[in-house]
Amino acid sequence: MEVCVTKVALVTGANKGIGYAIVRNLALNYAKRSSDIPLTIFMTARDPNLGQESLKKIKHELKSEQILKDDGGNVDLKFLRLDLTDEQSIKDVKGVLADDGFDILINNAAIAFGRDEFDVNVVRFTLATNFYGTLNICNHLYPLIRPNGRIINVSSSAGLLNILSSSKLRKEFSRDDLDMNGLIGLMKKFENDVEKNKWKEEGWPTKAYGVSKIGLTAMTKVFARRADSEGKNILVHACCPGWVATDMGGPNAPRNLDQGAKTPVYLALDEDVVPKTKNGEFWRDEKVVPW
Repeated sequence: MEVCVTKVALVTGANKGIGYAIVRNLALNYAKRSSDIPLTIFMTARDPNLGQESLKKIKHELKSEQILKDDGGNVDLKFLRLDLTDEQSIKDVKGVLADDGFDILINNAAIAFGRDEFDVNVVRFTLATNFYGTLNICNHLYPLIRPNGRIINVSSSAGLLNILSSSKLRKEFSRDDLDMNGLIGLMKKFENDVEKNKWKEEGWPTKAYGVSKIGLTAMTKVFARRADSEGKNILVHACCPGWVATDMGGPNAPRNLDQGAKTPVYLALDEDVVPKTKNGEFWRDEKVVPW
């Protein structure tokens, strides 16, 4: 007799905004499926107090749906502290997951400065979370992902290759043989070019957030190639949630939180289209789109 194994998902930056909506919609959509396998979702956030408040709030919101474990359902929600710029917090999360592994990693956590804020310090702070922090957690957790697992990186259309005025840079980021060392080299070049005040002549935009998301999408493709070359059935995709009304997106954005969560949740759960799609693609509105 087969033992019923729990499916496990982890969502970063989940105490508010799109991350919170991803957790809620992941729970709701999974519960609609006729599956005897329970799902545990780890909500993560930097601030443990805000994280616990969000956990309490989302459990209250979902109580009437009767999908949570406490209410007789097959979905369990838990909180873990995770700060992508804190090595120890990443190791602590890894320790929680290490014994049994897990199935779904949704990298949603990100920061953005104001539109007009741009200097080397803004670049460093932005890349520390959006690129290096996400890379660090992927490096730590990728070995723990079970067969048929998935990594979904919440990127952005603000990070499309066309924001680079240099065709050479666009070509470098999109190379099919780009490895992680090469990608890190490109991100360091951006930082160095800004520090030396020569980013314009080198073809970079004055958009630290956008370049960090170019790096994230390129990272997605590197991990997808790694998974394929190792023969691991792990799907790695990036997606744009659209312009969503959040603290980052502002109140005038045309999409609500649930609309922003739709494609990340689709990539996490779909069993019909996503597994048959080339690994490492960039998605928007549940479709592969040009990067």
